Amino acid sequence: AGIPFLKPSLLNLKEDLDDANKEGKYLFIMFHQEGCPFCDKMRRVTFQDKRVQEYYKKHFYMVEIDIRGANEVVDLDGKKMTEREFAHKYGVRLTPVLMFLSQDGKVIAKVPGYVEPDEFLLIGRYVVEGHYKNTNLIKFIKENKK
Repeated sequence: AGIPFLKPSLLNLKEDLDDANKEGKYLFIMFHQEGCPFCDKMRRVTFQDKRVQEYYKKHFYMVEIDIRGANEVVDLDGKKMTEREFAHKYGVRLTPVLMFLSQDGKVIAKVPGYVEPDEFLLIGRYVVEGHYKNTNLIKFIKENKK
């Protein structure tokens, strides 16, 4: 099954961020690697949740980066590097990691591991509603979990 908020990307993150901004959306990156069971579970479970699909399609673009990949990435500052170097630059060694960016390209949150749908929706709200400006993600999730 498809992921409606996955952006077909040439891995020019500067352009991807511009595209997201033009649409009033936020960009986030899913770091993954082959044979990663929790990456598969994100795609199979969380990303297929109807509420997640609706909310994220409206507010986000997702770009996937393979932490072992050799494809060229253009970073937000215009620097070119491989996917592997990009992952290393952002301190990502395990997968999945979801890295959410503000509209000016700063890292708002880095979320490691499998995230179930309810929590993933809260993370979306944390970004979209601007809570990242005054509280940290863990606290926000704790306070808003049903």
